[in-house]
Amino acid sequence: MVDLSVLSDPSTCIILATSPTGLGHLRVTDALYHGLPKNAAPILLGAQAPLESTLYRFISLNRFTKKIMEMVEMPPLDKPLALLGRKFLRSNTSNIHHQLKTILNGRLVVPKTVLLVSSHNMLSHQMGQIKKKLAAETGANIFLVQQVTDDSPQAIWYVQDADLIFVPSEYTKAKLLEYARKSRLPLVPIVVTAYPVSPLLGEAMSEHELSEREKQLDPSEKVDVHVTMPVPGAAVGTSFMVDYIQKMHQYSSRFVFHVVSREAPFTNSFVQKVAGLSYVKLLTSKHDRTTVDNYEKVFREQTIALDVTKPSEQAFKALLTPKQKGGVIILFSTPVGGQEFDNLHFLRNHSLMPSLHDHKILWDRAQKNETIGERELLTKADHWRALRLPDDPEQASIFTMWCMREGLFAKMLDYTRAEKGNEVQSNGVEQFWTHVARLVKKENAS
Repeated sequence: MVDLSVLSDPSTCIILATSPTGLGHLRVTDALYHGLPKNAAPILLGAQAPLESTLYRFISLNRFTKKIMEMVEMPPLDKPLALLGRKFLRSNTSNIHHQLKTILNGRLVVPKTVLLVSSHNMLSHQMGQIKKKLAAETGANIFLVQQVTDDSPQAIWYVQDADLIFVPSEYTKAKLLEYARKSRLPLVPIVVTAYPVSPLLGEAMSEHELSEREKQLDPSEKVDVHVTMPVPGAAVGTSFMVDYIQKMHQYSSRFVFHVVSREAPFTNSFVQKVAGLSYVKLLTSKHDRTTVDNYEKVFREQTIALDVTKPSEQAFKALLTPKQKGGVIILFSTPVGGQEFDNLHFLRNHSLMPSLHDHKILWDRAQKNETIGERELLTKADHWRALRLPDDPEQASIFTMWCMREGLFAKMLDYTRAEKGNEVQSNGVEQFWTHVARLVKKENAS
């Protein structure tokens, strides 16, 4: 195991930079935080940005603006957008420069090494622009490392001033490097590592907990089936959630939903609708960070079988195995934005969920109330960690009940990895800090 002591050195200042435009960036930052040595003392930067968060929610919920967002995120429009975005961000750095100087000047131990860890491309571009200036002003060695938070090679994720960029797949690495070469940007080392899933969710389950998860997904049992349902930071798809929860209860009283949501004006209506339901356990918080903690709290206190979520960065819980606390079977709702379609492609490409063809067969048989039939489908199922729900909540609940009845969920608990590469492992946080520690040691020694 690589020595991470450089990360806990008193003269090393670690700044975790994130943004609340959705909870995804914060969840990634939280996962990385929990992977640091116990005596490291990182500082969080950028977790409060109400204007950006409100704008992100508006774009995600409005049908017209959502369509525009999906268009500009995909080729060929993503390239000119990245060019304009870089120019704008790199010309507006006074605020973040002031924040970073304040942090560094307030340290009792003068930092010799400053490690800027970013999970948001906007902050990465701004910090990259001022990195040399900040180094000259403080006399410290300053490193900028970035974690790409979806398996999506959007051009804006290429930060020319970064020292390392972490991506979830060789595909995204190749596409970003191709973009950099064509745009004649400085080449930055890009490292393929497994996506950083929280180490708390990666803890091994006891034999009793494993037995509980198996019983929950056994159609012949009568025990409660515990389902987590994290509400997205922009509260996208809450009408689907309400309908799905109620439909599922109509079909079976076994299902108990653990809904984790932030308290905000745009979630009030949803929270009020589910708060009075006896089969819903609601955890809410006024703060984004506490909302992330509440989600992990559910897994510490209860054995969970299923998770209903958007295919955002939550998709990468599929890297966990059913023998780990967070290794639930994931049921994805409708994707929003090009990056969520890319995440589903990642899972299909690595056999972590059914192909489009197999999904169609499953949906059709569920709708017609037929048996799963082909032995080949059940044979493939022990490599699957996730399934895509139909868009309609009625059809989604019918599909869920069919998967339970046909033993598909139970078969998925027999999961074995189809591939052995780094990018499909569950220790992405460890991989991340190992590469970062090597970088800092190497550069500080030169």
